[in-house]
Amino acid sequence: MAGIKKQTKRVVRALNDWNKPRFVELDEFCKASLKVNKIKVNEFANVLTEDIFRPLANVLGENSERPLVALATSKEKIGKVIYLAESAKRDIEAIDKAISNEELFRAQNRLRELCAAVVEESMSIMNYEGTPFEIKG
Repeated sequence: MAGIKKQTKRVVRALNDWNKPRFVELDEFCKASLKVNKIKVNEFANVLTEDIFRPLANVLGENSERPLVALATSKEKIGKVIYLAESAKRDIEAIDKAISNEELFRAQNRLRELCAAVVEESMSIMNYEGTPFEIKG
């Protein structure tokens, strides 16, 4: 349990860092070089994939920490998570292909939206309690 709290704090710190003007305002973003911005946006992509998707995978995966929750999670919710993961993968590929700060800024904004959606979806799935027969929703 302590590991989850520590990981959550790290994710919150990283996300707060990404809400600073240098990342949310195009002019501020473009002041840095494309190379520097790519490095920073890749760091953000790593937070999304490693720190946000991983806990969700641990709940829903084959060796689930909470098999009853995994069993009770609807196909629709799992489908949404897979869709978000595929979208994140496409946007992460777009980071490497970006040839201007503007393209990189757009990819970063899409990643930010995906990140919010993943957090919301993760919370709704991880907050399930009980057995499949007790869960409503």
